[in-house]
Amino acid sequence: MKKVLVSLLVLALAMTSAFAAVDFTGEVVAGYVFQLYNDEWNFATMGEDGTGSAPIKLNASVADENGYWNVTLKGDLVADSRLGGNANVDLGKIIMGADSDVSIKLGMYAMDRVTGYRAYANQSGLNLDRVRTDKEGLWFNLDVAYGDLVAVQVAGGPSLSSMIPGMDKPNGETADYTAGADLLVSAIVRPINGLAISAAYALGGDNSIPFAAGTDGYVNGAVNVDLGAILGTDWTLGISAADKYAIGDNTNLFLASVYGGIDVFQLAVEYGLINGFDKNLTATSSNEMVNMLYVGADINVLEGLLLNAYFGSVDLVSFDTSWYLGANIGYEVYDGITLQVNLQYAADDAPGVIGGDISEGSVKAAGFSITPKMSIAF
Repeated sequence: MKKVLVSLLVLALAMTSAFAAVDFTGEVVAGYVFQLYNDEWNFATMGEDGTGSAPIKLNASVADENGYWNVTLKGDLVADSRLGGNANVDLGKIIMGADSDVSIKLGMYAMDRVTGYRAYANQSGLNLDRVRTDKEGLWFNLDVAYGDLVAVQVAGGPSLSSMIPGMDKPNGETADYTAGADLLVSAIVRPINGLAISAAYALGGDNSIPFAAGTDGYVNGAVNVDLGAILGTDWTLGISAADKYAIGDNTNLFLASVYGGIDVFQLAVEYGLINGFDKNLTATSSNEMVNMLYVGADINVLEGLLLNAYFGSVDLVSFDTSWYLGANIGYEVYDGITLQVNLQYAADDAPGVIGGDISEGSVKAAGFSITPKMSIAF
């Protein structure tokens, strides 16, 4: 797999000489997690899941300025078994010109997942609405689009066994990145500015509905209406909804969010309803329901200042054991360099759902946690 990743970089360099100038963008994030749980302090370097063993995260993209091709890398630099990427070549623009509205992208994903198109305005950062291919693997994709109006995606690949034989995980265990055969089909339509509708289907997919156990396929549909964008105003007011169904588990996830505000203040509320699942993952469990809630606010009173707070519950019925509360405070000390700290408290059952992505800062850990980190954007 290392050879595949190196090949992506070689491909980028080769394309650089074949086409016009390139745009190189990305971000490197490094940090630590200090956790107080059961009257004991724990320490970990910040990884992909918030408390992983790899301290440096990378998201980088190299793209031709005309849109002919792009190569991305993402993951954790130290644990190279968690570093993946993808490459795309746009045959539509190469054949018909950079100004063409027609895009026909052929691509390959290495040690990464392909995510279907998403219209839902994900406010919590939990990404519960997304439909993706199975485990990180070697996937291929075809994306056909006409401007911003419509896009259709087909992705997937055959079954792969022991993709990285002998490679060790950071904790010394042997890595087992076995990706089953999968097929992903998705589409998105934007008939007007501010309105988006999407649908996606995965033959296998990754298990991304909390408390659901199966991997027998997922299907979802989503819509987002941004009234501010439709009316061309300086303020934002959006309403979004998504419905995601786990076929094998007969489990359904419904999400709805309302968000809006002005430049100096943005507020978002997201509600989730999960039903039809076996919460205890036993054959005798009855049909159950879970109600989820997230509330987040962003304050932008000073250029370069990052200030947001969030609150939520993984299960409102069991609120006392599933609530979480946190805040992010940061400042861009120099162009592209930001120092930030996340403060969070999470009840015992909350880490089963939250962690890593929520509000760009939370960690997947119960108890009180402090996460200082630095990001360098380029």
